[in-house]
Amino acid sequence: MALAALGLTVGASPAAATDWPMYGFNLQRTGENPFESIITPSTVAGLHELWNFDLGAVTVMQPVLAAGVIVNGSRKDLVYMGAEHGDLYAIDVASGTMVWHRNLGSQQTSCDDMPGGIFGVSGSPFLDRANNRMFVVGGNGKMYALDLSTGATLSGWPVAVTTDPAHEHTYGGININNGIAYAEIASYCDIPPYHGGVVAIDIANQEVVRAFFPAGRGVNGGGVWGPGGVSIDPATSHVFAATGNALTDPENFQYCENVVELSSALRVLGSNYPGLTGNDVDFGATPILYHPPGCTPMVAAKNKTGVLVTYERGNVSAGPTQRLQVANISDDQFNGIPAWSDATHMLYIGNSSDSNSDQFTHGMVAFEVEPNCQLSLDWQVTIGPNFASV
Repeated sequence: MALAALGLTVGASPAAATDWPMYGFNLQRTGENPFESIITPSTVAGLHELWNFDLGAVTVMQPVLAAGVIVNGSRKDLVYMGAEHGDLYAIDVASGTMVWHRNLGSQQTSCDDMPGGIFGVSGSPFLDRANNRMFVVGGNGKMYALDLSTGATLSGWPVAVTTDPAHEHTYGGININNGIAYAEIASYCDIPPYHGGVVAIDIANQEVVRAFFPAGRGVNGGGVWGPGGVSIDPATSHVFAATGNALTDPENFQYCENVVELSSALRVLGSNYPGLTGNDVDFGATPILYHPPGCTPMVAAKNKTGVLVTYERGNVSAGPTQRLQVANISDDQFNGIPAWSDATHMLYIGNSSDSNSDQFTHGMVAFEVEPNCQLSLDWQVTIGPNFASV
């Protein structure tokens, strides 16, 4: 698979580059860059390909970008991208040429979720610009701290996120707050044995200090699959995760198939199973944290049964404040994460299928926030075929 860079034809003035330092731009995973000034409704039609770079394998990662990295005495804007054969690349944004490359391991499995059953670097790195380093999990189940300029492994690293990388994998991006790096664990196609969860690593001491396992350590399952990893409330340092099914009866055993609010030390503060239809009805999602004006801070998550659930932060155990059947109930592709704009105060959702009621169509769905803090449809546009990932 190739990484492509897009540029604008005319009408855009040069602007200082802004880092995209982690999945979703920020700890809350809103997906909004508030400093964007070049891509606008009037200029977006001018986007065109500038270059592409062959990654050598499929990728499921959202790239990250660091502006003005010092490389051999010169400043370069670098984009960092991983692929499922274990390769991680630093690429010069201006030219599309490779600056450095590392292989961080891969696993050959019997799971066909990836071509050939090979899983490598799936989750987005987290960029620590103050210390010119990144944190990323390799296909060998270890978290690395790498020099942004050279890709060299820093002293004391890597640290094992899982001791069983043949059965456990990190799909989501790293999130970091107050010196603690959080990484999620899931499996390959729900093939046991595996124990999904969230691991907290003390960066200064290079050691795992806490872990949360939705199904506990005695039951298989409970994978945390969200592409953005966990989301973090910067005001409270609370950590939010959406969990997968347990390989037991019931599948929502303990904290499985739940939206969970955790302390920074990964202690459960609140959780909710919203009542889902069917079997293997994971949250293949990262919760998004958003705060509409005049409302309580909120959290929302997509479930692969087509349901979007919203909660008040700090009160997750009270259950959803709203439950919307956005996609078809038989759809298992309603995964990932919405985006929130503080500029428009709207929530944007990639929808993989038409809802059973036909109220919502596949493509892009935009919700506004009503005065009662409930979401309501503002607009939607059909994109691509029905029952397809968006």
